[in-house]
Amino acid sequence: MGNQITNNAIGADDAKELIERAVKEVSSKTGWRLRDEQPLFSGRYYDSKKVGSFVARVTNDEGASAVLKLQLRPLPYDEGMIIRHIQGQIKTSRVRLPNLFSDEPWNEARGYGFLIMEDASTFPRLWASHCPTAEEMKRHEEFLKLFMHDVLPIEPFLPAPDVSVREKYREALNHFSDIAEASSYHHVDPSDIKRMKAVYLEVLDRVEFDGFHFTHGHLSGMEIHEDKSSDAFVLFSNLIWSFRPTYYEVVFPLWVDLMGIRDIDVRMQDMLVRIDEWAEIWQRVTGIDPREHDLFYFLILERSMMTVMLDLGASEWTGDEIEAKQALLNAWEELFAHLAKQFQRKISDCNT
Repeated sequence: MGNQITNNAIGADDAKELIERAVKEVSSKTGWRLRDEQPLFSGRYYDSKKVGSFVARVTNDEGASAVLKLQLRPLPYDEGMIIRHIQGQIKTSRVRLPNLFSDEPWNEARGYGFLIMEDASTFPRLWASHCPTAEEMKRHEEFLKLFMHDVLPIEPFLPAPDVSVREKYREALNHFSDIAEASSYHHVDPSDIKRMKAVYLEVLDRVEFDGFHFTHGHLSGMEIHEDKSSDAFVLFSNLIWSFRPTYYEVVFPLWVDLMGIRDIDVRMQDMLVRIDEWAEIWQRVTGIDPREHDLFYFLILERSMMTVMLDLGASEWTGDEIEAKQALLNAWEELFAHLAKQFQRKISDCNT
């Protein structure tokens, strides 16, 4: 919330010509040129034909290695500025952002912005895959302790939202609903989405929020790398710093963990076990059991709503993953129904 780069999703294209031009211009200007033909990463808006960023290894005449990131769509804040703003406030050497060598913000005339930064692609991710192992969960717990105590609180570069958390979630639902409706892919009947929205909004109106705090929005182990030489955690996806509600730092990695399941026999009960494991991590890190608070479960309900409506329900599925993604989508729908039923029972009890 507050830094929605997904605003660019509806009008995006494959950016092929822009990428080719940008690579040549950046190379001419900085002396850094592509080292590999294939990119490390292409940022996509739920569709392989809608590209928002391009990341590739580069080298220079001295033989040094770095990474070029092209930002191909307009942004409210430049990532180079964000990295400099945040890095200076971190209170531990064990958490840091990538080192920058050169950067220029996006502008309309050029059509792109760029960053050249250290090549951390050789650093292992905190998680080797989207579903962390028991050992990776322990390391993530160690990271969360450092992040919650030695990174937060942090001075934001964004103004605080001028509306309530509840209103921001209403805006987010409308925003992502528009993206889903404009998608070429639809795996859920529109009548089911309409029904779920009504239930979700009913719950949203009853949940108690305790305000926003400024934090990193993508703290899964897939966005965190480990610099073993200095025993440091390196944070990526730095465009996603924004204002979030309590428990967001545990709910987002929990969501990524569940989204990584590729078991055609997955069931909602498997998800509930994983939710408990992440809740126990949060309890050890903060001393608070999130399972005692409705807000924790509402954030999981919100992730369920968005997943069924958009992240799985309106995204591109390739041929070799259709069966597994259908099973996962079914499990998310079950989880939504389960959580919604719990909330509706509480609402009914309060009305009697």
